[in-house]
Amino acid sequence: MTAAKSEPLFTFVQFSDVHVGSKHNQPLHRRLQAAVALTKALKPAFVIDTGDVTTHPVYRACEEYLAELDDYRRYADSLACPLYVVPGNHDIGYADPGNDTWGDGHPWGDHTRLVEAFEFMIGPLDQSFCHKGMRFVLVNNNPVASGEPGALSLEQLAWIEQELARGETAFVFCHVELLERGTGPLWGASAKTLAGLCKDYGVPAVAYGHRHQLRVTPVEGTHYIMCPDLYVPGHEHILQYRVFARRFELWRYHVFSGLGEQLASCAFPQRSLP
Repeated sequence: MTAAKSEPLFTFVQFSDVHVGSKHNQPLHRRLQAAVALTKALKPAFVIDTGDVTTHPVYRACEEYLAELDDYRRYADSLACPLYVVPGNHDIGYADPGNDTWGDGHPWGDHTRLVEAFEFMIGPLDQSFCHKGMRFVLVNNNPVASGEPGALSLEQLAWIEQELARGETAFVFCHVELLERGTGPLWGASAKTLAGLCKDYGVPAVAYGHRHQLRVTPVEGTHYIMCPDLYVPGHEHILQYRVFARRFELWRYHVFSGLGEQLASCAFPQRSLP
């Protein structure tokens, strides 16, 4: 007689890089609609979106572009579970616009105004919550300037360590990858510091988006997960995490067919407190 397969304690879903407002999504945002419908069928405890929910605000903080935040909410608000969103660079722009311009020579959108709009329409830039004894830390690590690695302030790093030190198994989510291009070396000083904290506190996974690719890379007990996007035709997947007492399973689902495949089964590493 075969023993019944154990059920997870809970599941949750990750979206990334929806890019509402892009020409690839107009006018009906079919991939986002399908992702929402599939997610409702999967019945997760919550959804985490790792950013770039919009396309154009990074270019200009005008009413037309900021309306993409409303469009995103119009679809995402039909989810039958809590939604937590990490800002992407297309959502809040860059604190240092430098001399870069886009298209017709306009500078990047005003970072302060974009942050205010995101916080008002979507939620905080950094947040943490607990579900069934496990902690989820969501942090804004957008680059200061276009093309640079993700950036975290000393205050953010201190807050992250405070959250990881609570003693719960913790997962970390951000927008910009910690491993360059998803499989390369740690990308930038902030990534190196955050990866060190993840190792010290036994973080099972750090997940992000940004590059519009799927990558799952284990490094020193932590799985670095780059979520596929919902941006262009052919990029039509979301990730599901099935969380058990001592491990999690990572599944990829095609939003139109509903077909899923297991990508990894990851044991929680032993905590090695500093």
